[in-house]
Amino acid sequence: MNTESPAIKMDEMIKRLFHLSKKPLLNLLNALYNDNLEETAAVEYGGAEFIHDNLVKSMADLFINVYSCRAVYRYHIEFQTTHDKNIVIRMFRYGFEKAKELLDLSDLSKAVEMEFPDPRVIFIEENEKIPDILQLKIKIPKQEPVLYQVPAFKYWLYNAGRLYEMQMYLLLPLQVFKIRKHLKAEGKMNEAAYQSLVETAEETVRFIGRALEEGKVTPEDAGEMNAILVNIMEYLYGKYGNYSKIDGEVKKMIKTFYDPGLVEKGKIKGRLEGRLEGKLEGKLEGKLEEGRLILLKLIKKRIDPLSKDIEERINNLGIEQLELLAEKIFEITTEEDLRQAVTVIH
Repeated sequence: MNTESPAIKMDEMIKRLFHLSKKPLLNLLNALYNDNLEETAAVEYGGAEFIHDNLVKSMADLFINVYSCRAVYRYHIEFQTTHDKNIVIRMFRYGFEKAKELLDLSDLSKAVEMEFPDPRVIFIEENEKIPDILQLKIKIPKQEPVLYQVPAFKYWLYNAGRLYEMQMYLLLPLQVFKIRKHLKAEGKMNEAAYQSLVETAEETVRFIGRALEEGKVTPEDAGEMNAILVNIMEYLYGKYGNYSKIDGEVKKMIKTFYDPGLVEKGKIKGRLEGRLEGKLEGKLEGKLEEGRLILLKLIKKRIDPLSKDIEERINNLGIEQLELLAEKIFEITTEEDLRQAVTVIH
């Protein structure tokens, strides 16, 4: 067994959270920006890759346009697990590149306006040196200086309950990452840290289950949120604990807190009973196709695009075979993993 800890790309995981269903995304944006976007608003993701004149490529984290009540809200969000002192400079550069896309150069007799997207930076890990607002002052001789400001959202200050109150449901899975600072200082995961991680995970999953039960997120959202939570826990335990035990201790622990609410009410009953991703059981009679559709959506969230031959084989699985595949969903990270899993149970 590989004894090295798994790599983790927090930026990519957070991006996945921001690409879940529209309703919780709009709630999150409203909380982050103190806006009042309606549920009927349309959402568009902007391109985040820029090719500069010297052919050097740069990549921002996230641009989102929201069309609501005849107004356009343009958002720019960056994620930080540690404090990059250059982040405000990079955000200004990204915002400038995005503003260039909207330039109107038809009448150069007037001032050319550049509309920057509204910036926010989300800091995950605790750092007392991070200010509430990052500022960049642009000084030009004989002109008034221009102040570029980026409000900082200090994630570590919010527990799962507070995030739920603020309707920031999509950020719940990141709760387990907050322990990393302590683990880095200690160098390993002791029993106290392990128990703290378990308790945080249990609380987080309860709130995810509550969000699903109250219709705040979809079953697909909840499944992806739990998958990300598990990925982070595996990383933490693998890096600071005994990674060789991950298939035993960590996954056994995950089984104990996985909430039965993370399945579609009336379609997949899902007691899960210690299973990582949910066992298709109960009310599948007469609703096999709905259950299959939900499982496929969860898979496509993790593997996109999905090969047609694999999808066809999944479409031919029976109830018991779907149950077996659902049990393995968190262990599947690549199309090859999926292909092997389908082959074994087919």
